[in-house]
Amino acid sequence: TMGFTPAEKPFEFARGVRVVPLTMIEFGSAMRTYPIIFTNLETPTPLAVVGLLDDVNLFVDEQGHWDQFAYVPTYLRCHPFTLAKEAGGQLAMVLDRDAASVSEEPEYPFFANGEPSEHTRTMMQICTEFEGERQRTVEYCKKLVDLELLAVMQAQHTPEGATEAQPLSDYVAIDAAKLDALPADTIYELHKTGFLSASYLHLYSLENWRHLMARRVSQGIAG
Repeated sequence: TMGFTPAEKPFEFARGVRVVPLTMIEFGSAMRTYPIIFTNLETPTPLAVVGLLDDVNLFVDEQGHWDQFAYVPTYLRCHPFTLAKEAGGQLAMVLDRDAASVSEEPEYPFFANGEPSEHTRTMMQICTEFEGERQRTVEYCKKLVDLELLAVMQAQHTPEGATEAQPLSDYVAIDAAKLDALPADTIYELHKTGFLSASYLHLYSLENWRHLMARRVSQGIAG
C-alpha cells in the first residue's frame, strides 16, 4: 500500500531552490522574512526569494528542516502533492512518486477501505485551497499588468570593507511612485479587492534583500 511517511529531512527537496511561488493571501506572513518579487512584466507570478546568487536555499539547514522562525510557503507544504488541470478542465491530484516521503510501507496510507484516507483528504484540502488562492492571485497579477505598475528593479549590497554598493539581483516589483499616482477611484477599487494591501505588503517585503544577504554571510557562504 502506497502512502506518506514523514521524511527525515522534510525539506531536502527544496535545498537547491532560490525562489518559491506564493499566493496573494500569503504575503502578510511571507513579507516578514522574504523579499516578494514577480517573475516577469508580462505574465507575473509572485515569488518568495529564499536564496541569492547560487542555488542554495538559505532557510533549509543541514538536517533538511526549514528555519523554525520563518514562514513555509503553502506550495512547499503541499509536497509531494499538487493539482494539475486535465484536458477537460477538471483538476486532478498529482503525486511525486519519487519524493522521499512517499513509501510502500507508509505511516499514512493514501487510501483506506477504497477511499482517500484522512491524511490524504487533509492534503487534498490544502492543495484545493492553494489552487483557489492561486486563481485569485492570477487576477491580482493581471490587474498589476493592466495598470502598468510593474518595473524591473535592482537589489544592491555593499560588501564588507567596500565603499560602493554592488548589484545583487535584478527583479520585477511594483513601482511605488506609479502606485501612489493612481487616480482615487482606482485606488479604492484596489482596496475593495484586497489588491492594495497586498501591493503594500509586497513593497514592505523588499526591505528583506539586506536581511537575506546578512543571512548568507552568517552562513559562511562566500561571494
